[in-house]
Amino acid sequence: MQKRFSLAASGAAVALLAALSIAGTMAQGGGAPSIDNDDIGGVVTGPGGPEAGVWVIAETTDLPTKMARIVVTDDRGRYLVPDLPKGNYTVWVRGYGLVDSPKVASAPGRVVNLGATPAPTPRAAAEYYPANYWYALVQPPDRSEFPGTGVKGNGISEAMRSQAMWINNIKTSTCTPCHQMGNKATRELPPALGKFSSSVEAWNHRLQAGIDGGAGMYANTNRFGRERVLRMFADWTDRVAGGEIPPQAPPRPQGVERNLVVTVWDWATDREYFHDAVASDKRNPTVNANGPVFGLHENSSDNMTILDPLQHRVAQVKVPVLDEKLQPQPSKIGVPSPYWGEEVYWTSRVIGHSNVMDQKGRVWNTTRTRAPAAQPAFCKEGSTHPSARLFPINNSGRQYTVYDQKTKQWSIVNTCFGTFHLNFAHDANNTIWSGNGGVVGWVDTKVLDETGDEQKAQGWAPLVLDTNGNGRQDAWVEPDQPVDPAKDKRIDTSFYAIAVSPSDGAVWGDANEFPGALVRVSLGSNPPSTALAEIYEVPYGAVPGQHVYTPRGMDIDANGVAWTVLASGHYASFDRRTCKAPLNGPKATGKHCPEGWAFYPVPGPNFKGTPESGAADSNYYNWVDKYDSLGAGKNVPIATGNLSDALLLLQNGRWVVARVPYPVGFFVKQIDGRIDDPRAGWKGKGLWTTSANRTPWHLEGGKGTLPKVYKFQMRPNPLAK
Repeated sequence: MQKRFSLAASGAAVALLAALSIAGTMAQGGGAPSIDNDDIGGVVTGPGGPEAGVWVIAETTDLPTKMARIVVTDDRGRYLVPDLPKGNYTVWVRGYGLVDSPKVASAPGRVVNLGATPAPTPRAAAEYYPANYWYALVQPPDRSEFPGTGVKGNGISEAMRSQAMWINNIKTSTCTPCHQMGNKATRELPPALGKFSSSVEAWNHRLQAGIDGGAGMYANTNRFGRERVLRMFADWTDRVAGGEIPPQAPPRPQGVERNLVVTVWDWATDREYFHDAVASDKRNPTVNANGPVFGLHENSSDNMTILDPLQHRVAQVKVPVLDEKLQPQPSKIGVPSPYWGEEVYWTSRVIGHSNVMDQKGRVWNTTRTRAPAAQPAFCKEGSTHPSARLFPINNSGRQYTVYDQKTKQWSIVNTCFGTFHLNFAHDANNTIWSGNGGVVGWVDTKVLDETGDEQKAQGWAPLVLDTNGNGRQDAWVEPDQPVDPAKDKRIDTSFYAIAVSPSDGAVWGDANEFPGALVRVSLGSNPPSTALAEIYEVPYGAVPGQHVYTPRGMDIDANGVAWTVLASGHYASFDRRTCKAPLNGPKATGKHCPEGWAFYPVPGPNFKGTPESGAADSNYYNWVDKYDSLGAGKNVPIATGNLSDALLLLQNGRWVVARVPYPVGFFVKQIDGRIDDPRAGWKGKGLWTTSANRTPWHLEGGKGTLPKVYKFQMRPNPLAK
């Protein structure tokens, strides 16, 4: 049968074919990229043409929790936001040199071309810069003013022996472990603080406000000389208020930085903040594939928060205690908070810190379960426990709580030693390690699972240097006594970070008293009586012009090389295999292997003046991606950029800055990798972390903003689907 077509229908068909032809040409020849039904893609252009290296953000509130996915444009301004859940999205452009473009309503399966909005002034552009570009405007006292001469001299504490010690304290030791210094909330003095006669007086008030004030922030000013450090911060905020802005702009993402996809979810409440988040076993990132992510709160609440990233759902469970009479710390407000007034907005009894996952998918948390002095009898002097006979312990600050996600049940491991950061060994017994109070402590989880006997399963050892050089642990001199060539020497330091070498099983930790050191512990055949330690001091001042000091985080790569971030603004590696001097004996007390160190200044600006530092950024912790969980390669060291809104990857000796542009204020403490499907390429991999600022209301969005959990993925190119 012959078909008839009307002239109108024929015209519509021609128009449709023409439109499809044009769309195909654009997709192939430089227009919008081709997309699937779950993608949003398009081209970003500005007054000068395509905008390369800017971010496109697609955000939705249609899921059980708010979610955003962020990508970077390629060198032709094209972008593709992949694999979006169904929902309504707002899409906009953010980039250096720009202000946010108008937000456009869209949905997956649509091509959305966006117009970039140039910043009308340099100040408007700088509002989007990471915090370290603003914090770099701080001017520390000049080197010539050290050592301090006290209140009767230059106002700098006599304990401040060098400018490096001062910078260490305004970075790693006091301010930036908890706050993203340099963000809008800290570089300005908000009107809600009140009215004051000077900015010094305003800062004096600010540091006493809220739960973290008084005995916390305000007390720390004594380390510097209170009036002098207040003047430094007041000078900074005065200059910012007067119009001073960072003299240089951050670079836009380049190279593989444009391949990153960052997904951000809301979780928890606006009064809670996180220290760590864990998604898998750090020894085997295929554990818990496609499973939930677990975030541990620090001082803010007794919750563990759980994200189901497939369903975009958030839940919370309470962390248990042994002693129900435990009280929150702190329990009252001194000076009212400009945000919360006299509300006691932190309510934690457990004071959680860190978490890791074991091979069974159980989550191990370092939390307070009892009073420090409520120590089991087997920990103390007079006990027959091998570790107590050698080195009894009378109190411990945190213990272990363990959550089994399969049974939804908790268990508590009452440790004699205090727990802090923690890590599993690569051994058959799945031994978990932590260290505090001058010892390194372990729990043999195989023994614990088989017997339920926490006394039998745990042990600890003091840190004893083999200074007599005979290769075994002998009677020692105490930390405050000089080296005796006939004896060993005990050192008294608490491990901040801890990691176990996959190459030889040695346990490493860091001592972050200035100038700091790395400590290695070899257990020997019968610990604790065979355990021996080695210490390697950061060579501050050993090389002219090389101002390196104070480790914070630490990890070990697959080759047994230790990596640590330094308060001086460096990523450092230490390779024990390169040491030339003997590793034991009376001279092996820390300064005997400077050749083992290598240093890499982290990206970003330095402080004003002539600072003894590599960069103003603060790097709280670091992690080595041994198994290529991200897609940047195996054994890639990654540092946290706590003031740069970034993860910092040291890939083949070059920095890759994995920036989170939205919301401004990304402040990460721990990193975890997971491989959900090793056959799925980049889609089956990812890094997980959380924003760990004590003040989530300092994030972009202000009061009411929720904490975030993040997933980083690296595509082979910026348009990969």
